[in-house]
Amino acid sequence: MSTKPAVEEIATLTIDRIAKGGDGVGRANGLACFVPRTAPGDVAQVAYIAHARHGRGRVLQIVTPSAHRVEARCVHYERDRCGGCQLQHLDDETQRDARRHIVQDALLRIGKRTIELPELVTGESWGYRGRLTLMLLPRGKGWTGGLHPHDDAARVFALEECAIANPVLVRCWLDMRERLHGMPTDRFLRVSFRLLSADVGQETVAVVVQGGESWSGGAEWAAALVRASAPVRAVWWLPRGGDPVGLAGDVVSDGAAVDVRVPLEPQTRGGATALDEAAEAGRYEPDAREALAFAQVNPAVATALRDFVYESVQAFAPGRVIDAYAGSGELTERFAREGAAVVSIEADASGSAATRRRVDDAGVGDRVQVVTALVESALASALPADVVVLNPPRGGVATGVTALLEQAASRGLRGIVYVSCDPATLARDLARVPGWRIDAVRCFDMFPQTAHVETVCVLRPEATT
Repeated sequence: MSTKPAVEEIATLTIDRIAKGGDGVGRANGLACFVPRTAPGDVAQVAYIAHARHGRGRVLQIVTPSAHRVEARCVHYERDRCGGCQLQHLDDETQRDARRHIVQDALLRIGKRTIELPELVTGESWGYRGRLTLMLLPRGKGWTGGLHPHDDAARVFALEECAIANPVLVRCWLDMRERLHGMPTDRFLRVSFRLLSADVGQETVAVVVQGGESWSGGAEWAAALVRASAPVRAVWWLPRGGDPVGLAGDVVSDGAAVDVRVPLEPQTRGGATALDEAAEAGRYEPDAREALAFAQVNPAVATALRDFVYESVQAFAPGRVIDAYAGSGELTERFAREGAAVVSIEADASGSAATRRRVDDAGVGDRVQVVTALVESALASALPADVVVLNPPRGGVATGVTALLEQAASRGLRGIVYVSCDPATLARDLARVPGWRIDAVRCFDMFPQTAHVETVCVLRPEATT
């Protein structure tokens, strides 16, 4: 039975706000209509498809441009409809205001929590990304490498520049682009450029190639890239379904100490997807052994976020802290240095191993219990505690976790500090813990030119003052 194709309708509407994901929202014939690449105040003629409760549209023409519109800095944003950014057409202040409202609206609509418009900690608007991941698709006898258009995930356009990435990463890509012959065979590859050191004039980069099951001549190819591109200091290969292989440069021989995965297929929480999302959020500060696994996207804002989490936890003067979704243990170490007993829970074995090395090297290993397990499996035995830190992947926490935390409000738990990369799942999880009130919310502008925002929410039991 064939499905009748949806019929587009035409309407002229005024964009009122920016929604989660970066689409502008206006009303078309009484229906909320989501339209990419529009700005608050735009009057736009759009073609849209009506669904049960909303419409999704595309711009036919901007009738009256908003005062908040600016010309996109990157050539790919308009020409190739690049999906890496969603908000380059908005001025910085409008972007930041949109991200703050996205958090406030999610907490009210989904979490039933009313908050003041949260503070947003900001940093550089351009050139901030410390990691650039590109898709390579076969083209003739070679490859085309770049990013997807925002409205066509099956296509890749050839990347020439990226205004939000550190320029040295683009330079390494352009060096590599001249040497794509000799790559492993696969239906597609992914390559990630990760900034190891950002010292001006002395930047160093690791390259991770993912895909293929065999790579004849891989070591020679990698050595040639290191010679040709001065910033490249290490080249890794992650074969499909295999373990990381150090090919050239300053690679780490202990495979257990390094996870260079950039997942090609969806994987379970706690595995490669969780690590990649955490790295995307800039949550870990790697040392040399973890640099490939936990490369930060926006180091300056990530540092401000970690400092706020640390200070929020210390405000409770805790004797015992649970650091859940602990990654490589940077916060675990800081809490232990202040004298707290810490239970560090991380599902990924390489993250747990990194935490153990970190705290042992710092001389605080006797204060830290490192648990390699899903948080929902380990939290009950880790409690009681004074403070729990939650730093989950984009999907948020499991219902069993929020159920335990709701009960713990009457059993001595004095604080929860929740780090979120998705306002919707944060709001959902807050709705599951009605016995906790919001003490503070602060947002961190980790990804300028996009609609993404990091949020830290500090909770106290409702019964406390």
